[in-house]
Amino acid sequence: MNLREARFSVIDLETTGLNLLKDEILSIAIVPMKGTKILAGESYYTFVKPETYDLKSMKIHGIDPKTLEKAPKFSKIAEEVKKKIGDSVIVGHAVEIDFDFLKKAFKAEGIELKNKCIDIALLEKWLSDRLGERKCTADLSLDSLIRDYNLSVRFRHDALADAFLTAQIFQIQLLKLMKYGLTSLERVLSIIESTKMTRIDFIF
Repeated sequence: MNLREARFSVIDLETTGLNLLKDEILSIAIVPMKGTKILAGESYYTFVKPETYDLKSMKIHGIDPKTLEKAPKFSKIAEEVKKKIGDSVIVGHAVEIDFDFLKKAFKAEGIELKNKCIDIALLEKWLSDRLGERKCTADLSLDSLIRDYNLSVRFRHDALADAFLTAQIFQIQLLKLMKYGLTSLERVLSIIESTKMTRIDFIF
């Protein structure tokens, strides 16, 4: 499939932590794209009430516990989120973490998530190593990529804001790939599959 026709869902989650066994989703943001076009008007954002965490003791991400108390549990929005993502390619920064949390949450509702994923940090590393499009791959954190691409930042770390910034970075990356004649979605997915890093390389 040509990249310009491909559909992407750029996601960002806020969670109670990074431990997949015990931590839970607090918010979900999805920014859809078709090719290089960011469909900002179709973005989706919701808080999620965790199943087991004591909201009164939680002070995380600046989210008011009262907001989470009123938020829907994932079971109430699972079908809505799945419909929003559809069969699109899921894009994110350190996307494996968010994807694992989504898969776990969907599995609890009897839904299997099989979407392909693209990590913008892995793609950035490939652009650097193979095409010389980046001076240094030492820091591939989201903050670093935002600075390198001179993106305007008005608010962080809201999940929707981070998802939109991630979408802007991915948009530029797609244009770079196309400049070099790399226009196939399948080729980009194979690039991601062949590019390896440890999580610490681009999260912190």
